[in-house]
Amino acid sequence: MKCKSGFEKISGPVCPICGVPNDNLCMDCRYWETTEYAGLLQSGTSFYYYNKPMKDYLHQYKFLQDVVLAEVFASELHNKLSKTKAVIVPIPMHPIKMRERTFSQVDCMLEAAKLDYAHYLTKSEQTQGKKTKKERITSQNLFLWNGRPVPKEILLVDDLYTTGTTIRHAAKELKRAGATEISFFTLIRS
Repeated sequence: MKCKSGFEKISGPVCPICGVPNDNLCMDCRYWETTEYAGLLQSGTSFYYYNKPMKDYLHQYKFLQDVVLAEVFASELHNKLSKTKAVIVPIPMHPIKMRERTFSQVDCMLEAAKLDYAHYLTKSEQTQGKKTKKERITSQNLFLWNGRPVPKEILLVDDLYTTGTTIRHAAKELKRAGATEISFFTLIRS
């Protein structure tokens, strides 16, 4: 597919927790491991860097509501995630954002990839998009458990990993609800 030619895949050695290119534990994960979020994540993976073509793709997909773009990564996502024994749990959208955007970009990507998933979280009213790195990292209570029995093994899925706050907040809430092993996958790593 021609539009994918500008996307840059992540390769080589990566941080064992967040998957950012690095020979060891990255600076961000070293920080997170000194906080109340220490030990929440077993591992994480991302496919692509957040370069200009990927920013354009994500803008077109999420904000211009070009939902057909969910198909662009369907086969890659299916190949990567279909073999997991963990239950796939997408990061949820807040209902107000869902009404504005009209679709959940993560759910649509998983559906295009023909992957089963389940929701165990609801999103609080806080948004991360326009916050600084410091504001993101110090955010509180981004998610609430929805009360459904939580599986022991979970693979959190989101479109974009920026600071790790969203993933860690979701993981913390799922651990409180009974999950024991949590990893994550994001399409893009900022």
